[in-house]
Amino acid sequence: MNQPKYLEYQGLFARARLRYFRRILRQLQSMGCRRLLDYGCGPGDLLLLCREAGISAVGVDVSARSVELAAKRGLSVLLGDENRPEIAAEKFDAIVLHSVIEHLPDPVGVLQRLTSRGLAAGGILVLSAPTPGADFWNDPTHVRPHTPRSLQIFGELLGLEVVAINYVFAYLLGLKLRSSFWYRFLNVVPAPLGSNLVAFYRKPGVRTDGV
Repeated sequence: MNQPKYLEYQGLFARARLRYFRRILRQLQSMGCRRLLDYGCGPGDLLLLCREAGISAVGVDVSARSVELAAKRGLSVLLGDENRPEIAAEKFDAIVLHSVIEHLPDPVGVLQRLTSRGLAAGGILVLSAPTPGADFWNDPTHVRPHTPRSLQIFGELLGLEVVAINYVFAYLLGLKLRSSFWYRFLNVVPAPLGSNLVAFYRKPGVRTDGV
């Protein structure tokens, strides 16, 4: 039986995706990241770039197929979720959830457990999620889209400092777009175009490694 192509990326989108990951990793390194957890790591594209950048990284995913694809690439990946004991056993400088929270029935609960157990004091949480664009519901595993305001509220509920919230395309261009005008333009008029959002949060506290 042919393997499904879900989770496999090609062409221009794949190149833009890797460019986006590299930019995130550069920013995280400038903030002192040396140890990273990729939650919902898929086939491990971000983990591969971590290896190139010299960042120690581990992935976790509930999908057995994702873990299999990542393992074939020689990556360190766990099958499961935030309840894996390995996550609570150490503290990460950064936790990244790329296109994950829109799949979760209880994203606040998952993020609370992740940040309380696995994120070091002063560590960075990175979330990326789609807005309610025209293609959002084409993925049958999507539960709900997100907005700049919902990402702001995540920070409030989790007790994290909101460092930045932006559209991914603007982030890649070095622009900052937070005005509600852009949300209405991209998702309401003249047609719902949609765009992923990216948000950075900092956990309160002082890092103990001196960075």
